[in-house]
Amino acid sequence: MDTTDADAPVSRRGFLRAAGGTAAVAGATGTAAAQEGNSSGGGETVAVGSGSGLSFDPEELTIAPGTTVTWEWTGQGGAHNVVADDGAFDSGDPEDGDDITFSHTFPEAGEFPYHCAPHEEVGMVGTVIVQEGGGSSGGGGPGLTVPNSAKNLGIAAMSLMLSTLGLAYFFIRYGGDYETGPES
Repeated sequence: MDTTDADAPVSRRGFLRAAGGTAAVAGATGTAAAQEGNSSGGGETVAVGSGSGLSFDPEELTIAPGTTVTWEWTGQGGAHNVVADDGAFDSGDPEDGDDITFSHTFPEAGEFPYHCAPHEEVGMVGTVIVQEGGGSSGGGGPGLTVPNSAKNLGIAAMSLMLSTLGLAYFFIRYGGDYETGPES
C-alpha cells in the first residue's frame, strides 16, 4: 500500500509546531499593520471634529520638544480651524471636509492651549503640552504610538487564526472518515 504524507496521521507535536508558526506569522502581520498605521513620521495626530463633531481627539496631548502635531479633519461638525490661544499657530479660515490637515512643530517646552474659532463657545478646545521626555505613548518615546484600529485588527486576526486552528485540530482528531478505501 502506497502511503503519502497527506495520508499520514497528524501528531500533536506536529500540529502544535504548525500552529506556533502560524501564530508567529499572524503576530508579525499585526505588528506590521500597526507600524504602517502611524504614518505621521515621528509626530502625533489629533482628530478635528470627532465625537459629536465638536471636539478634538485627544483634547490634551503630551509630546516631546521637536514633535510635529498634525490635525486631521473628520468631516463632521461643519467648518473647523485650529487656532492657538497665544497666536503661536493658526490653520487659517474655518474649512469643512475630511481631507484637510494642518501641522505644526513644537520646538520647545510649554503648554499650548488652542481652540476652533467657530466652536470655542461650545467647548471645542484642546491643549498640547510639550515637555522633555514627553509623549503620550507611555514612555516609548514620541511618535511610537500604535493606533487603536491596528490593535483591533491584530486582535481580530489572532482570534480568527486561533479559532481556525482549534477547529482544525478538533476535526483532525475526532471528526471525519479518513479511511483510504474498502478493506480486501
